[in-house]
Amino acid sequence: MSVIADKTLTKPDTGGATDSPSVNYQDDSTVITSLVDLDNGFQFLLDKVKLDMQAAKDVAAFLKKRALIEEEYGKQMTKLAQSVTESFKSHPRSSTFGSAWSSSLKVHENIGEQRIKFASDITEVADDLQLLVKDTEKARKQAKDAGSRQEKVLTDAELALEKSKQKYDMQSEEWERAILLKTNDPYHVPKKGLFKTNKTQYQLNRNEEEAHTKAAASDHHYRHQLQIVNTARQDYFSTHLPEMLVGLKAVGDECCMALQYQLARYAYIFERALVADGYALDNDSGLGLRSLAEKVDKDLDLMEFIKSCNGQRSASSIRVIQRGDVPYKEYIMSTAAHQILNPNPVFGIELSTLMKRDQQEVPMIVQKCAEAVEKYGLHSVGIYRESGTGTQIQKLKADFNRNCQQVNLDAEDYRSDVNNITGVLKLWFRELPSPLFPQAAYDHFITAAKIDDERMRILGLHTVINDLPDAHYATLKYLMGHLNRVRQYEQYNKMGSSNLATIFGMTLMGDLSAGSLNSSNQHRLADTHLHVRVVQTILDHYSLIFEQDE
Repeated sequence: MSVIADKTLTKPDTGGATDSPSVNYQDDSTVITSLVDLDNGFQFLLDKVKLDMQAAKDVAAFLKKRALIEEEYGKQMTKLAQSVTESFKSHPRSSTFGSAWSSSLKVHENIGEQRIKFASDITEVADDLQLLVKDTEKARKQAKDAGSRQEKVLTDAELALEKSKQKYDMQSEEWERAILLKTNDPYHVPKKGLFKTNKTQYQLNRNEEEAHTKAAASDHHYRHQLQIVNTARQDYFSTHLPEMLVGLKAVGDECCMALQYQLARYAYIFERALVADGYALDNDSGLGLRSLAEKVDKDLDLMEFIKSCNGQRSASSIRVIQRGDVPYKEYIMSTAAHQILNPNPVFGIELSTLMKRDQQEVPMIVQKCAEAVEKYGLHSVGIYRESGTGTQIQKLKADFNRNCQQVNLDAEDYRSDVNNITGVLKLWFRELPSPLFPQAAYDHFITAAKIDDERMRILGLHTVINDLPDAHYATLKYLMGHLNRVRQYEQYNKMGSSNLATIFGMTLMGDLSAGSLNSSNQHRLADTHLHVRVVQTILDHYSLIFEQDE
């Protein structure tokens, strides 16, 4: 049956008031005894399980429909917020209104994504309930079939008893007739013997003896069959029926408990969604809709607008003759033209190429993202595990590719959701042509990870890392130092070395086993485990593996 969560749901307190105070519904033996004593109790219990099963079906159908409603709401909300964000041009984004409205649209986009997640969680509950119904129905059918088999055994024995009773009555009647005929008593001869018989007294005596023998045999068979039926009945009511009721009650209990748990689970999911909406309205970080609305300053926006108009002319204004000489105005090329003249992308570029081009051991994008995370995200629960917003990550990627030096991660657009920064950093590592752990050293890392002795494994990884190319070594050392600082705040962000290693294992080492001859799912799963082990060992022993700067 469907798995019930670890936490146990207790039965609501009824205050001790029940219709039958003498019945303890927590005592299974009392319930089973009551059902055994009840005529057709097994069928009644079958009907009860069927009602519980139908209740689970009804709840699952309701949750499926609600999930569709929530999913459609979430998609439309996200689509609306994104489209308005893209078309918003009525105010400069730097104004208090523009900043507040842009952040408000971001809040609505998050609300839409939360609703989609809510719909997915509801669907999962509905799916579990459907599985519960299927398993309960199967178990109920098995119990019903077992009950039918036991009832058939009892019915067949009773039919056999009825036949033996009929034969016993018939043989006894024949014996009675023979006795009366033998005594030649005209007043007690049965109607069938009204006509005088022509048999001799010897023949009558012989017939009486034969009838007596047959009556005695049928009596013996009848008594034997009666014992069989009574034994079968005793076994049925004392053993088979209670056992079947116990099994069927267990099926019903599990169905009811699982249904109750799934209802409580749904309530918790619903509560969590409502709390998320509440945080969207107002939260301690000042990014709720109420706080954002309070940040709008019409007077400040007017002054900034006046400053922006300095030197500009309205379309309806008359021509103003400027004093002094006309200054030289340099032609400002477009961003696309600048990219052609100065192509400095940072995504999808080899580490060695970046080092040579930018004259930096550690790429600037890694340094900027790590510094921002340590500045704004060390207390963020699930840092590096939680995903950012896809559109924001792609925008940040484009900004880094356009001009990495000018990207300011201290701006509110970036620091308002540090998960976008972690997302773009992980994306940068995934798009490296050669992973941070180079392909040439892959087998050496895997061999070192397989060493069970921890001291020798650390020494093996230390050796392999020291042989890495300079660009890979410097970047790896910097990243591991950063992740080492992140895990030191595990009590706040819940991200220890195991969680971080799970996230960065495949990202840093790449799926190098996918194209090998041993690329079965089992081998790839084993390689993934070794990837995680490599990263976790480095994190756990960072100060031993890397030479620390003086």
